[in-house]
Amino acid sequence: MRRVLSFAAPSLIAIASTASAQRSTRGSMASANPSPELGIDAGLQFTLDDPKTTSFQIPIQGIRMGFYVSPAISIEPSLRLNYTGFDGGHITSYGLGVGMLYHFSTSRLANQMYVRPFLGLDGISSDNGSDSAFSFGAGFGVKIPVGNRFASRLEANFSHASNNGATQNALGLLAGLSVYTH
Repeated sequence: MRRVLSFAAPSLIAIASTASAQRSTRGSMASANPSPELGIDAGLQFTLDDPKTTSFQIPIQGIRMGFYVSPAISIEPSLRLNYTGFDGGHITSYGLGVGMLYHFSTSRLANQMYVRPFLGLDGISSDNGSDSAFSFGAGFGVKIPVGNRFASRLEANFSHASNNGATQNALGLLAGLSVYTH
């Protein structure tokens, strides 16, 4: 057992230093902290629990802005606001969210696969009252470069919303466009 541990410790140190050197090399090809990313998304969502609904929002479901804290990680607040007025009333729906993207590649010039856990607050207000729900979930997607400062973005995600003991699970698809400020 001691021989295994005495062999494993130097091996782990060697692997860690090799990985660190590879990150340093890759980091030199990408900027230290990329410029912020502005984006818009269209969305398709299917709820899985009763009442089952389908929501399709095009051309813009919401807006987002990603702030890079490292070449591989960005924090991304998002906002969604819809207002519909009609004779005798109105309906306003909103969504505030924050996600954290982990990019498997730091080069914006190549396809970037990512995972995105997220939290959100969604609400609705009408003449009949208002309600809101906390949500969380995760998505998996890819950013596909379109020129030097643009990328298309495709994502599939799962979310879970909860309000006063009622829950709603949903599958979502996002298609968006990202613009890098530099």
